[in-house]
This record gives sequence, C-alpha cells and structure tokens, in this order.
Amino acid sequence: MKRLPVAARPSPGALTGWTTGMLLAACLPQYLVPALAVGMRDDFAFTDAHLGLAASVSFGLSATIAPVAGRLVARIGPRTAVVIAATLILISSLGIAAAAAPGAVIGFMALNGAANGIGSPTFTGLVATGVPAAKQGFSFGLLTSAPQIAAFVAGLALPVIAEPLSWRAGFLLPASVSLICVSALLAGGFIPRTTDGAAMGPRIRGLRPIHVIALAAALASAAVIGMRSFLVVFAVAEGFQEGAAGALMAVMGLVAIASRLGFGLLGDRRPGDALRRAAMLMALTTAGFALMVVGGDALIVAGALIAGGIGWGWQSPLSLAVVSRHPTSAGAAIGIQMSGFFVGALIGPLVIGLLAEHGSYTTAWVMCACLAAAAGTVALIVRRLPHDSPLPPLATGDGM
Repeated sequence: MKRLPVAARPSPGALTGWTTGMLLAACLPQYLVPALAVGMRDDFAFTDAHLGLAASVSFGLSATIAPVAGRLVARIGPRTAVVIAATLILISSLGIAAAAAPGAVIGFMALNGAANGIGSPTFTGLVATGVPAAKQGFSFGLLTSAPQIAAFVAGLALPVIAEPLSWRAGFLLPASVSLICVSALLAGGFIPRTTDGAAMGPRIRGLRPIHVIALAAALASAAVIGMRSFLVVFAVAEGFQEGAAGALMAVMGLVAIASRLGFGLLGDRRPGDALRRAAMLMALTTAGFALMVVGGDALIVAGALIAGGIGWGWQSPLSLAVVSRHPTSAGAAIGIQMSGFFVGALIGPLVIGLLAEHGSYTTAWVMCACLAAAAGTVALIVRRLPHDSPLPPLATGDGM
C-alpha cells in the first residue's frame, strides 16, 4: 500500500480508531450470538450444538479467506475491500436480527465470517502503512482489542438491550457501527485508492516460521474462543443469574482490553522479545483454566478473568512480532496468522460444545488448559527460528 506524504497523511490515531471500529463491528455477531443464545431459545430451538456450529462456520470461513485476503486486496484495492467487508457485516447482522430458525442464524454467521476474513488483514495493512513504527505497539494493541471490546459489548447487551427490549435489537449494533466507521474511513481519506502491494499482497510461499506462529495462534484461540462461546451458558448452569453471567463476560472483555493495550504500550516503550511475552500470557491462560476446573463461584470468576482476560492479551505481542518480522508483507503475514486464529476459533467452539453436551464442562476446561499450554510451547519454539526473508512486491491494483 502506498505511503502518503507526511503532510497529507491522515492522523494515525484516527486511522487506528476507525479501523478498530470496523473490526469491532465484524467481531460483534460472533460474541452476541453466544451472549444472547438464551433469549433466542425462547423464539426457536437453538441448542448448544447449533451454537457451536454457528461459531465454527463463521470462524471457518474467516480461516479460509484470511490467508488470501492480502493478495485479494492488492488486486481490487483497499477501498473496495473495506466496502465489501462493511456490506457483509451489514447483511449478516440484520439477517441474524430477523432470523426465525437455527439454519438462518448459521447461514448469516457464515457471511459474518467472510467479513472477518477480508477485514482482518485489510485493517492490519492500513495500520501497518499508516502508523509510524514507534507507535505500532499501541495501535496493534487497540486493533487486536476489538474482539475483547466486542465481548464486553455483547455481555452488556444481555442486561441492557435484550432483557428490556429483545435479543434481536442487539444485532443492530454491529450494523450501525459498521456504517459509521466505513463512512468515516472513506470520507476522511484514510484509505488510498491504489496499493503497491508492499504491506498487503506478497505471497508467502512454502512452510515458514509464520506458519508456526499461526499454529500457536490456532491452539490458543481454540482454548479461549471455545471457553468464551459457552461461558454464559456454563455460568447459568452453575447457578449464576443471566445478568451476572453477562456481566462476567463483559468484565472479562474489559480485562482483556486492558491487557492488550498494556502489552502494546510495553512493546512501544520497551521493545523486546514479543514472542516470549506472548508465550508468558499463554501460560497464564493455562493457569486460569486450571482454576475453572477446580470450580466454585469465586474460582470460576477468577479463572475466567485470568484465562479470557489477562491471558488473552497474548494477541497484541504476537501481532507485533508478526509485523516486525514481515515489514514488507504485513497484511499477507497477518492473514496467515489470523487464519490460524480462525482455525482455532472454528475448532474450539465445536469441540467444547461436544464435550459439554456429551461429557462435562470440567472435561472441556481441561482440554482448554492443554491447548493453551501447547500454544505457549509452540510460541517459544518459534523464537529459535529465523525471520522470514523480505519478499518482492506484488503488482498494483486500483481501488474504488
């Protein structure tokens, strides 16, 4: 993507804010569906298996699209890619709001997955080219906090929107946020009309260290997304009130946001081994799941806040490590990393849903602990691997 002259370059802070808003809108349905599933069941049969399948289909399409999205953006232009992502967010969100059967929810969640698969590398590429390197730690901390902000908003949506109004009203949020943010990005000159492919499009060929990083992301996301997808349902089954369960999910999202922003700032002020920091947080995630296995209201709350809050800050240093290792192909590299993340997010809810339905939540949390521990081990292994060599630029494409 062509870098703009300094005098003409839009504010890096505003760019980060609007792209984070777009990613938030893309993520919201993936958290609203689990948070509002109890209300859906009053209108139509929506079982744990349906919930797990809806999340898995969404993340599965994201995993399929994300690795090639960088090259796609280089060909069609970032403006077109942003508009496509915003359109898919709007259709999927309004579609879920009008759904009257589990199949409709699952189908529109698939569209949401496509929006995420296109949007994640696109927004990362915009930040990588529009924000100075010295400030990228905080910017990626905020950008990768979008899912945590979504989890916080989804948790609040249960007591604030769904209970007084309807669960359907909650899905007007991502549609509205998407319209506001895409309008600001297009009108404010934040998206160049052409791209030189440097940050978006070079193809990363063969097995590389980035693919090992993607494996770590897959393992860690399978653990945390699996837990988050069923946290409200699990907490209610353990005796929590619905409002309290939603509040726990919201607070967990706030803690995760603070963790990602904090480690993003740490990356700016004390540059160091980002992969080691990511591995440390993955180990902390494992400890949180261990507390949930022990059980009891206090330990469930503490474990959830550690595993899905503090520990999930790992994505901030991991993304910073990927971008610093791939300065000429950030979008393509993040696409591969996010593909791993989405694969884990696909497998996690499906496995946890099956374990919860046919076994127990205790077994499910043990599985999550093992996945998080494996992720931290893989992240440490990547530290011993060489950085990927620079890649040649890709041919340019026109935007809208």
